[in-house]
Amino acid sequence: MQDEIRITGELTPDPAVCHFRVDRSVLEDWSLSFDTPESSLGSPLVDALFAVEGVAGLRVAGKSITVKKDHDVPWQEFAPELGKVIRESLQGEAHPISEAAIDVARNMPAEGIEETVRELLDRQVNPVLNTHGGYVRLVKVEERDVYVEMGGGCQGCSASQATLKYGVENAIREVAPQVRNVIDMTDHAAGQDPYYT
Repeated sequence: MQDEIRITGELTPDPAVCHFRVDRSVLEDWSLSFDTPESSLGSPLVDALFAVEGVAGLRVAGKSITVKKDHDVPWQEFAPELGKVIRESLQGEAHPISEAAIDVARNMPAEGIEETVRELLDRQVNPVLNTHGGYVRLVKVEERDVYVEMGGGCQGCSASQATLKYGVENAIREVAPQVRNVIDMTDHAAGQDPYYT
């Protein structure tokens, strides 16, 4: 008999998005976004979630599933239904994410990731973060992994991880879906923000 799957929900700065953390791996080595039911390509977890009325998109990475909704039902009411669907999908025999869906990202060319991400940070991300005294710098790209460093008001800020996960990483994946991981290299303990402890 399988152990019970533990799932915790975490609200995000975006009221339409909730982050679900599972106690086991859902997808190793990749972070995949699904914006339509068709993008599932036979992934049982994605099919099951899109079958729930109100699910507008999701991202799967490691032990996490981030869900976007398109209705006003509060997460306190909606999340238990999604938790049940996630649990049932992960208990099935098939892998929750199909090889075909992973292959879409795996087979996209890796060339140009650095230039695309640098332009995104310069033109879109940093102008927004600068209004709060912060910025994100591209450190390097190795194969399909993007390494970034946060600075200014973002270094050590209590909201930095949410900013990175739900703002910066989402933006990077929109322009470069072939990216495998976005890795934070920031020494947040050295930040000057008084809210860091």
